[in-house]
Amino acid sequence: METVLQLVQVIAMASLAVLCIYLIIVLSSLRRDLADFAQRSKPVLENLAFITEKLKSTAQKIDEHVDIVKSSLTSFKSVADNVLLLEERVQQRIEEPIIQVASIIGTIVSSVGIFFERFRSRD
Repeated sequence: METVLQLVQVIAMASLAVLCIYLIIVLSSLRRDLADFAQRSKPVLENLAFITEKLKSTAQKIDEHVDIVKSSLTSFKSVADNVLLLEERVQQRIEEPIIQVASIIGTIVSSVGIFFERFRSRD
């Protein structure tokens, strides 16, 4: 039985040694793959950084243009409000005199019409 136990121990040690050699090979291959990945991903990451910087710059320019449009719309609204105020003031100042002139002209036309009717009725 002791021999079987020693044989099992030798087999276990040999299996462990083979496993260690296999792990060394796998880890070595993994190390090469990771180094290759790092080398190949570096340009991609640099391009990504460049693209990110461009996007940031573009977003800032868009923000600036939006601010310009907002200020233009604010100015336009201010001008429109001023035009409305001017229209109201002009209407308040001119409306009553125009109505009075129209009333006077209407009265004159009516009076002339009555005059001609009476003048005709005398004939």
